[in-house]
Amino acid sequence: MDRRSLQTRPDRSLLRNGPFVRLWTAQFASVTVVYSLSLAGTVLVEQQTHSSTRTGLVILSAILPAFLASLVAGAVVDRWGQVPVLVASHAARALLALTFWLGIGLLPTGPALGIVYAVNAAGAAFSQFALPAELAFLPELAGKAHLVSANALLQLSTLAAEGLGIVLLGPLVIKLAGVPAVGLVGALLCLVALLLVTRLPRTQPARGEPPPGQATLTRLADDLRAGWQAIARDRLLSLMVVQVTLAATLLLVLLSLVPGLVSRHLGLSVEDAPFLMLPGGLGFVLGSFLVSRRPGRLSWPLWTAVGLTALGGSLGLLSLLSSGAGHLGLVLPLILGIGVALALVIIPARTLLQQRPPAWLRGRVIAAQLALANAAAVVPLLMGGVLADRVGIRPVMGLLSLLAVGAGAVGLHQARS
Repeated sequence: MDRRSLQTRPDRSLLRNGPFVRLWTAQFASVTVVYSLSLAGTVLVEQQTHSSTRTGLVILSAILPAFLASLVAGAVVDRWGQVPVLVASHAARALLALTFWLGIGLLPTGPALGIVYAVNAAGAAFSQFALPAELAFLPELAGKAHLVSANALLQLSTLAAEGLGIVLLGPLVIKLAGVPAVGLVGALLCLVALLLVTRLPRTQPARGEPPPGQATLTRLADDLRAGWQAIARDRLLSLMVVQVTLAATLLLVLLSLVPGLVSRHLGLSVEDAPFLMLPGGLGFVLGSFLVSRRPGRLSWPLWTAVGLTALGGSLGLLSLLSSGAGHLGLVLPLILGIGVALALVIIPARTLLQQRPPAWLRGRVIAAQLALANAAAVVPLLMGGVLADRVGIRPVMGLLSLLAVGAGAVGLHQARS
């Protein structure tokens, strides 16, 4: 199947677009694995340590490997093609899930916690190759006419996979068969994803060839710089990259605080923490529907600025209402608002990241944004857990709120000017 035949697909419904549905389903399966394993690891760490710092390290352990992988992932995707990268990534994550199953099941507590961090780190590294490949491939499969809707569907499937992994599949497997069994189920899902991506059309966007005689290391250095240079030269692209990076960082910090929020402030079991995220998923669905149905109502920078402002407001109110189980009825609507706000930031920013760069550079631009997000998250994730243990979770959430509102105000000013 050639590129021109792929680009005729927007004339058909996305749900009848076979290649898109295969990519979509494989992504759903692999994300389910990632979050099931993350939940299993977080539950194990919280049960053994009762420390927000240690729980945050489950997420933090993935940041440096993810950052290093994202530095080269874009060049690998653009040079090797999306499908080979996806095949390799799903195969590697299947092996990691098997390692989790065997390691947690056979090793004592100390080494088992080490396996949690190691699998989380390696899985994050491989995901940095899969995500740019999926996002760079999406315009080819969906076409310009359906790109916003395709991004919304992909993001919704990510939320649904997170929900399946951390709300249903992960807790169910843990309760029925124990934490190690999550790895075995994850390996099976990764194999399903692997089979699906092997059936995708293998196309590669045309790109300029390197100058004759150019050394391999020079070409590699040029590849690594290309994504960053494209972002730096485009003011709108730079703004969107900063905004979506901030939103992703705040979300990671918030997720690292959720187990402590549930167990120490709401009086619930830590295993019930995933259920608190259900309104967030519903909110993301509502926000995605709003953006995909009314994409021209606001400019992309205005969408993201409004989203950041709403995110900050929801976090601020949540920080005031997060003490005592009696506030649960007020907490849930605020989490729904966080979900809506995240959709208003992520979908417009992701669509612009796919539209602005040329096709042959798309993977490197997307990977550069992911690298920035991974780098930006290190200090907040590390300090967030430490501060939560020292001064409390509510003050930390209040600080996150101020950051989001400030970024939203700056974004509104930039968008208007």
